[in-house]
Amino acid sequence: MILLIADSGSTTTDWAVVYNNTTLHIKTPGINPVHQDDTTIECTLSQGLCPQLKEIEPTHIYFYGAGCVGGEANMRLEKIFRAHYPQAHIAIESDLLGAARSLCQHTPGIAGILGTGANSCYYDGSAIVANIPPLGYILGDEGSGASLGKAFLKALLRNELGSELLNEFYTAYSTDYRTLITRIYREPAANRYLASLSPFIASQLDNVQVRRIVYDTFASFIDNHIMRYDYKNSPLHLTGSVAHYYKDVITQVAHDKGVEIGTITRTPIDGLITYHTNNI
Repeated sequence: MILLIADSGSTTTDWAVVYNNTTLHIKTPGINPVHQDDTTIECTLSQGLCPQLKEIEPTHIYFYGAGCVGGEANMRLEKIFRAHYPQAHIAIESDLLGAARSLCQHTPGIAGILGTGANSCYYDGSAIVANIPPLGYILGDEGSGASLGKAFLKALLRNELGSELLNEFYTAYSTDYRTLITRIYREPAANRYLASLSPFIASQLDNVQVRRIVYDTFASFIDNHIMRYDYKNSPLHLTGSVAHYYKDVITQVAHDKGVEIGTITRTPIDGLITYHTNNI
C-alpha cells in the first residue's frame, strides 16, 4: 500500500508519500478547484508532483484542500487525479476536515486554521458537526493573516503607530502610501498581500500598540468563532502559519477568555500522516 496525502492551500500544497516505512515530502504550488481551472491544476500535477514521484504509483490518495467544498469542485479534482492514477482509491475532502483529523485524530474537539484565511469547526471525532462560516477577509476571517495585515495597516497609515514605524515599514517593503493602496484595491489577491505582512508585524510585538492590535485580532477570532462552540468542555487545537508564529499571543488570549488550548502546529501534514497510517 502506498499512501499519497496532501494538504493544500491556494499558495502551496504539502504532499507526503508513505510506503515501506518511508515518508517522502514534496511541495508544489497550491491547488484550489474554486479559483483554478482544470488546465492549471493538471499542470501542477504533471509538472510539479508526478516528476517527483517518479516510478511511485499511489494506491490511496487523500487530498485535503481549500476550495474542496464538495459537489462539482471535488468531482473535477478527482477526475484529474484519476487520469494519472486510474487504479487508486481517491478521497477529496476540505482543508478544514484535514485540520480536524490532523489535530484531533479520533477525539472530539474544536479545530481551527489560522493562515492567510481562517476557519474553525467542532469535530466529534469522526466528522465536522458545526462550523461558523468564516465569510472571507472582507466580512470575516478574524484571526487570519489577512485580518492581521488589515488591522495593522489601518492603524499604521492613519499614523496611530508613529512615523518611525511607518518609515521602517515603507523601507522593509520598498513601498509607499500610493503603492500600497494600488496593491490592495486594484490588484488581485489582496488577502495574500495583507497576510504577507505578518512577519513584519510579528517582529514588532515588543511595541505595545502593535501587540494590542494582534491581541484584539485573536480575541475577535475567539469571540466570534470559538466561543460559539462547546468551548467549556472542548480544547481548541490550531494549525497554520499564523497559529504557529503567534502561539504565545493566542495562548494568552485564550487563557484570558477561559478557553483551553490543546495542540498548535504549523501545518496539518504530520498529523494527517499519523491519522491515515493508523487507519490502514
